[in-house]
Amino acid sequence: MKKVLIAVTVIALGSCDSGNIRHDHHHDHHDHDHDFVEVNQDQKDLAGIVTGRAEVRNLSLYLGCSGMVDVPPESRADISAPLGGFVRRAPHYEGALVKKGEVLVSLVHPDYVRLQQEYLDAESQLKFLEADKLRQDKLVEGEAASKKRFQEIEMNYTSMKARRDGLAAQLRVAGLSPQTVKQEGIQELVHLRAPFSGIISMEAVNLGKQVGPEEVLYQMYDPDHMHIELQVFPRDIDKLAKGQQIRYKIQGSKDWKTGHIVLLGGGVHPELRTIRVHAHPDEDDRSLRPGTFIQAEIEVDAKEVLSLPETAFHVEEDKYFVFIEREGGFRRIPVRVGRKSGGFVELLQPLDEVVVIEGAYYLVEVDEAEHDH
Repeated sequence: MKKVLIAVTVIALGSCDSGNIRHDHHHDHHDHDHDFVEVNQDQKDLAGIVTGRAEVRNLSLYLGCSGMVDVPPESRADISAPLGGFVRRAPHYEGALVKKGEVLVSLVHPDYVRLQQEYLDAESQLKFLEADKLRQDKLVEGEAASKKRFQEIEMNYTSMKARRDGLAAQLRVAGLSPQTVKQEGIQELVHLRAPFSGIISMEAVNLGKQVGPEEVLYQMYDPDHMHIELQVFPRDIDKLAKGQQIRYKIQGSKDWKTGHIVLLGGGVHPELRTIRVHAHPDEDDRSLRPGTFIQAEIEVDAKEVLSLPETAFHVEEDKYFVFIEREGGFRRIPVRVGRKSGGFVELLQPLDEVVVIEGAYYLVEVDEAEHDH
């Protein structure tokens, strides 16, 4: 709203002969000086003009790059059913936060029942063979039985123990506890559980769906181990070091956040011809998701320099100008600039003058309006 008010004010002043803001070509000592703009105090207040002096600030140079949000391999998981089955329960949606050990999906299938039956049968036979083995062992000691018979029983016991252990391993792979099956009997449902606490990033299940061992039912990741993988050209890698500050934002966002470098990659990507730079956010950032594209700037040099806010400058054909205070108004002068950082611009020349630091655009509009006349 402020800019609209200013534009209207300029037109109104330009349409009358008040003499409040003008290049007075008849009476003023600034005759024919197109770089001087007359402004009185009321107009300064109306336009919100603020003056100040250049100050020494710590400005950094930044190396621009891009990258992607990622998590380490042990912090992401694909959840699938090793033996397949029919989905009986699937309570979670994409984006849900789940705890380690929480049930993600429950399945049923005759193969699960058959596997438990075989395990319990092997467990029962093993107990019988174990007792027979102990009995035959005592008989052999008393020379009441042949060693050959004992060896046969021992071989059967060892074979059955291997079978029982193999079936127990299959139960664990399927998501069943052998101890629970042994204590509570055959379980109808097989529960697939979260391997760690994290966020579900993909779900592809629904009740009644028949799923195979190769199908991914859920994908999840641990947000506590989120990091940013940046791509930097080899020519710039010597400028970087562990611990250097970065600022980043999700592509398309306006909000910059900070982080730091924790690791520099050792090899050059064969296709991109870049080197990976591993960085961590300084604070917990739940807006990040694996696979999200990131724009980043790495701080590669910081220096104390004379500077002014960006709002103090008027840029015309790649040339920079500022307005310095003079009696009765302001004079526009060219300046040389250097690095730009954090809303400030470096001055490459001394400037011990009072300068317009806010409202320079107003003076430009007035100057252009006067020239049109």
